[in-house]
This record gives sequence, C-alpha cells and structure tokens, in this order.
Amino acid sequence: MDKQGGRQMRISQEEIDTIKRSFRDNEELLKLLRKIFLPEIDPEAPIGDQIDLWMTVPLQGQEPPQALANLFARNQLITHVEQCLMQLNILANTDAKTLDEVKEQIKKDSNK
Repeated sequence: MDKQGGRQMRISQEEIDTIKRSFRDNEELLKLLRKIFLPEIDPEAPIGDQIDLWMTVPLQGQEPPQALANLFARNQLITHVEQCLMQLNILANTDAKTLDEVKEQIKKDSNK
C-alpha cells in the first residue's frame, strides 16, 4: 500500500489512476453499477439521491423485531452502495495537486 504523510493509504495511486480512467466524467457507468448492485433503485436518479423502491417489500407475517432488522439491513446496504459510488465519483473527478502547485496557489491567493 502507498503511504501519504506517514499514513498508509487504503487505495494506491495506481488504483486511483484506474478509477480516474474508468469513471472520470462517466456518471453513466456509475448509474450502471448502481443498477446492477441495487436493481430496485431508480436508475435515473442522480448518484447519492437514491429513491427507495424497496419499501414495497411486504412485512406482513414477520415479527416486529425481524421486520425491523430486515429494514435496517436493507437501508444499510443501500446507503453503503450509494456512498461507494459517490466515493468513486469524487476520486475520479478530483485532481491532486503537488506541493509546489499548492504553494503557488497560496502565493497567488495572498496577492489578491
């Protein structure tokens, strides 16, 4: 794993480069992944703005603790997948700056 600032990074620079090549300005691919992972969610909704069509799952006949556990698990799954898709989108569309670029930007901003 790569290290940044003495800390271990969960995603290597090579993996970030792959994410950028695959997902940069490609919301259609993110929506396709959501359609595959969450087939009951509205595929046209913007990433991070899911519409929960799973609320139509019948809960009749389930004991309240079981129904509550099922709803909680479903909500956690939807939230997790949406957050992962948003993370891919952010990583793909964010440009990292070098230390020299950051210093130059600070210098430029201080002259305003």
